[in-house]
Amino acid sequence: MFSIFTSLLRRTVPAVLSTAVVVLGGGVGGLSQPVQAQTSMSEADTVRVTFDEAVRTALDQNTDIKRAQASAREANTQVQAEWMDFAPDLRVSGNVSRNFGRTFSQEQVGFIQESTDNLNTNARSSITLFNGFENTASLNQARNQAEASETSLKRTRREVVFTVMEQYISLIESREIIRVRREEVEARRQQLRQIEEFVKAGSRPVSDRYQEEANLAEAEQNLLQAQREREVNQTRLIQTLQLNPQKPYRFTIPDLAADTLEADQYNLSSLMDEAFENRLDLQSVEAEREAAERGVRAARSSYYPSLSLSARYGTRWTSRPRPLPVEGTSQPPQFAEVTPVNGAEPVTFPIPGTGGAEFREPDFSGQLDNNRSGSISLSLTIPIFDQFQRETQIERAQVQAQNAKYRLQDQRQQISLQVRQAYLDYQNAVQQLE
Repeated sequence: MFSIFTSLLRRTVPAVLSTAVVVLGGGVGGLSQPVQAQTSMSEADTVRVTFDEAVRTALDQNTDIKRAQASAREANTQVQAEWMDFAPDLRVSGNVSRNFGRTFSQEQVGFIQESTDNLNTNARSSITLFNGFENTASLNQARNQAEASETSLKRTRREVVFTVMEQYISLIESREIIRVRREEVEARRQQLRQIEEFVKAGSRPVSDRYQEEANLAEAEQNLLQAQREREVNQTRLIQTLQLNPQKPYRFTIPDLAADTLEADQYNLSSLMDEAFENRLDLQSVEAEREAAERGVRAARSSYYPSLSLSARYGTRWTSRPRPLPVEGTSQPPQFAEVTPVNGAEPVTFPIPGTGGAEFREPDFSGQLDNNRSGSISLSLTIPIFDQFQRETQIERAQVQAQNAKYRLQDQRQQISLQVRQAYLDYQNAVQQLE
């Protein structure tokens, strides 16, 4: 991690170090040793934070990263949900009811009060066979959105690391400015003492003493302003790291080698090409644009008919079942022969109430077994008129896709300006160091 920090100082922010060089009048010997934060609390209560620890803390605690991680998890969950649209669903339902009231009884030849309990259970499953490739388009859209979220998470991690680097550099600058301002205040005080001696001796006018007192007051004011800037920079770093603001911290700055200020040569066109190829924020916006185009395809799938297959299987039970014959109890009926009075041939007929089988009401498990039933259906739906909802969805998806293209154009333009500005700042810093 130290190499990353040193590389950033060498390649991207020499202008910050050049400020210290100009103020010090050459050399960066003051930066060769770690500069430690001032604190009014005891040394035992102070928490030391190195640069590597700060980066690790920021990657673990920063809320921007946590929000990006939550968005990435949500996008991946949506991909899983779109995958499940290709699989059949399965639903199990049950219903218990009681019917009561008056009914006519043939046995008692009259109305009676009775109640009937019922139990119904069903298992249903359905699967979409075709819906205009809407499932495929939605899956691809979710994949592109998940890719955009993952890329945005990586970009957020990098931004947090660079923010920590930038704030560390600002802390270096503010501490060095404080050191220089203190030296300036001490120099002004010595100068004021010398002028006071000259005024007492009569070799200098009193106005020179007043002027030097004003210069000392200005130097002290500049020192107070520099100290305030240091506290502001340290507070920003604490906020980025999501540390407890009530605790004192000592941020240790790593040593900076003398070759840190070596300048490299860059080509603006090559830098822009490299940025367009490697910038994660551009890749994230590109993935969002592709996701929006997939959304248009998913919306247009509503013009196609849909075909689905469904199946049902269940059984039922009732407290008043119909009696069923008992297997093996069937007996033949008895017959009687009747001779007509006119002397015709005798007639044979069964005697009512004889023969047949024994009837018995089935038990609970028997009813569930006897009442099993199922069905399979194939459903075709052809959209004809839906109050222009399809057109509205397609128009909305097209607008989102067009806005995604505009965001991509804006992002490329912003990257171009950022690279150009960084290149000009670097060239200006190199010229200041020469």
